[in-house]
Amino acid sequence: MDKNAAGAYVYAKASGIIGKSFVGDRARILFEQKNLQDLWSLLFKSHPPMIPETLLARQIEVEALRRFVNQYADFINAYDNPDPILIDQLYIYEAENLKEIAAALCNGEEDCPAVVDLGRFAQIDYSAWPDIKAMTKGSIFSWYNFVPGADERQKMEAKVDMQVITHLWQSLEKERGENYQVLNQIYASEYEVKNIIWALRLKLFYDMDVNQIKDNLIHVTPEVSAADPLAGPALKILDFPTDDFDAWTGWKYSSLLNPHTDGLVWQIDPVWMEQRSRVELEKLAFKLFHQYPMSVCSLVAWYKIKHFELGCVRTAVESLRLNINSFEAMDAVGITAAGGDDNG
Repeated sequence: MDKNAAGAYVYAKASGIIGKSFVGDRARILFEQKNLQDLWSLLFKSHPPMIPETLLARQIEVEALRRFVNQYADFINAYDNPDPILIDQLYIYEAENLKEIAAALCNGEEDCPAVVDLGRFAQIDYSAWPDIKAMTKGSIFSWYNFVPGADERQKMEAKVDMQVITHLWQSLEKERGENYQVLNQIYASEYEVKNIIWALRLKLFYDMDVNQIKDNLIHVTPEVSAADPLAGPALKILDFPTDDFDAWTGWKYSSLLNPHTDGLVWQIDPVWMEQRSRVELEKLAFKLFHQYPMSVCSLVAWYKIKHFELGCVRTAVESLRLNINSFEAMDAVGITAAGGDDNG
């Protein structure tokens, strides 16, 4: 379809899916299920397979991810010439596939591991297994052309993650006008905030200094500095006192702060902030999805909304598998038992 026809079709279909999804106030329904079998039936409207619970837990996550990716890929396929930034969203899962492949090769496994099927949007040539150089040739991961040792894997995985974010940012910078402004808002709310929370964790929980923290931040410029659009805000807050609530009240992301009670000692809580940031990103995505219908922005926003749902599904699965209290599970993803996450 041409761009206008595809935009109208995709927005209508995406709106219908959102209406039936477990997001906003409906997210809490996931955590009301009594067992994994009930959760399967709720999500997939079918009888669960007769398999052990450990396998069923894994199968729920796999099926939820498969459906999400397939729905999103179907939307992109509706366009004759989809915007590259829409395709680039899938690189997050291509990166996870590459990590699984590298781990399997590192462990000497003979068979290619199960990976997320990205169809025609896959960059990695999975048919070239087990030749990792041939598999990654021509992709944004072509530099990953050897099997890492066990002591190198973590470093390589971090490099893969950085590659994805750098590529997403480069695609963003090719956008113009309204698309750039809106997508920049989404990306900043995700990656800028992730950096801030990670910097606080490293400072408070690992007692790292500024130089050590710099080495662990997401960045899209050659050097990690105050000028970097993603790392700069994280470096700036390292000078804020972590036990003075008033010092943070005028901050850009003050809505993420853990509550302060007069007369009680306050300490900034990056765990609270991380939970709250997930909901704030979902709320922003909801707003932008409806505010910019039939556009690239609305589809990226839809992707973020459904990605939040996927995280809730995974948390619900773990809470049932490990017999974790549903209130604690909801708290982990930033929603409350009483009122979802305020997105109705």
